[in-house]
Amino acid sequence: MRAYVEIEVSGLRASAAVEAVVDTGFDGGLSLPVDIAVPLGLELAGTEWAEYADGRVERELWFRGSVQFLDETQTVRISLTESEEALAGMALLRVCTLFIDCDTGEVRIERKQDSSNVPPA
Repeated sequence: MRAYVEIEVSGLRASAAVEAVVDTGFDGGLSLPVDIAVPLGLELAGTEWAEYADGRVERELWFRGSVQFLDETQTVRISLTESEEALAGMALLRVCTLFIDCDTGEVRIERKQDSSNVPPA
């Protein structure tokens, strides 16, 4: 079972609706497939070290973009991947509560009532 979220991602040139897998092991904001990210015109913002699930540690580029999620727009760090799936990480979901019913497969994400004191990603 996989949990998905629907988001709208915007760069300097375009926007796209994206269905992203909720990845609780990913502490970043968003990871997008290259073929989705490039047409958006995301702004290159820097580099950082990333540790992958297989233990590799590599330097990767990160980009800045806007994400519309749960009726709110936020600026997030976006990494690019050769994978076919987008990943929504914990930095994107930091103001949310995630409910997963493993019996029924129902996934629900709700914004916390008081998210005003949550620091930016």
